Amino acid sequence: MSLSISVIIPNLHSPLIGEVIAAIAGQTGRRLIHEILVVGQDRYGLVQPLARHIETPRPVSAARARNLGAAAAQGDFLVFIDSDCIAAPELIDHFVPWIQAGSAVVCGGVTIETGEYWSMCDDLLVFADYLDTSPAGERTYVPSLNLCIQRSLFRDVGGFDERFSGAAGEDTDLSLRLRTAGITLAFEPRARVTHRHRRATPRAVWEHLRAFGRVQATIWRRHTQLMPPPLPLERLRALSPALRVVAPLLAVRDVTLLAHHMPRLLPGLIWARTAWYWGVAEGVGG
Repeated sequence: MSLSISVIIPNLHSPLIGEVIAAIAGQTGRRLIHEILVVGQDRYGLVQPLARHIETPRPVSAARARNLGAAAAQGDFLVFIDSDCIAAPELIDHFVPWIQAGSAVVCGGVTIETGEYWSMCDDLLVFADYLDTSPAGERTYVPSLNLCIQRSLFRDVGGFDERFSGAAGEDTDLSLRLRTAGITLAFEPRARVTHRHRRATPRAVWEHLRAFGRVQATIWRRHTQLMPPPLPLERLRALSPALRVVAPLLAVRDVTLLAHHMPRLLPGLIWARTAWYWGVAEGVGG
């Protein structure tokens, strides 16, 4: 089958954007890449001529940047890669069999770099089901840091919802809209990226997971049938002060099994999951 791919990278002054572009340009499946589009702002001047830079006059959300890239793209499929993700050389090649088999949406795996404690805690908690060691198959949602989707389908479902102003929740919302439309979401761990984010302190991890928790209430409101809250939202709102109190206990319950491969991460995982519950309390209480 004839196939062309547009790679879209949202960027807000990433010091890694040059490496991100080089990793895409160096793909073993480079022949299939029609274009590399970098959308946003680049104060360091690192966007290489290998990519087309769609510069925005002001900072925009990740959802907005991706939508702008998709509107300009010409490939049959869109591959979204974040500006702190270094693609493995065979990433595109591992997406291709899924596309040829009829998959319209497939996300790739995340490689956790060992060594930086808080970065590992953040990645393991957020991407536990999407690690490059996880089994391939169907998923309930697909993260946007490493995502391949048919361009016409992306357009038909309306792209990312730009009301998600940060970088949390917009991919879950898109995933659930795709599932509502009857689309199966696939996962291929070998199409992997190494995630080199800069959340390397307890505070940074806390704020990141807290933001995820806050948007969870929005997801529950919009997609009650596919992702119902554990209790009615009115009940959760009434319980939000108590939720903050018991958050550490709930966190211990949630992450104990997750940490069995890396027990030294358990304290950090508890910290991060507690932050998520605090965010949930804020989201349902607001």
